[in-house]
Amino acid sequence: MINYSIIIPHKNIPLLLQRCLDSIPIRDDLEVIVVDDDSDPSLVDFDSFPGKDRKDVEIVLDKMGKGAGASRNIGLSRAKGKWVVFCDADDFFNYCF
Repeated sequence: MINYSIIIPHKNIPLLLQRCLDSIPIRDDLEVIVVDDDSDPSLVDFDSFPGKDRKDVEIVLDKMGKGAGASRNIGLSRAKGKWVVFCDADDFFNYCF
């Protein structure tokens, strides 16, 4: 059962997204949904996209380019958790999270 869904909109900052994902603990009751908002392929390596190697991360590649709010709504439509947490790709969680 998924208790927590963390939704992260992303655009063109893969190193900061990786830092964010690294700060999220791997738990059986948690899912992470990253919605990429039409990032520039010259800035983001989609073959090694952050989170691609984690089974608890779902990556949604949205080509509409409608901004973070639209990306959050896409993530929300896919969320399975009882509780939803929104964060930005340049955020990170401290050890108490």
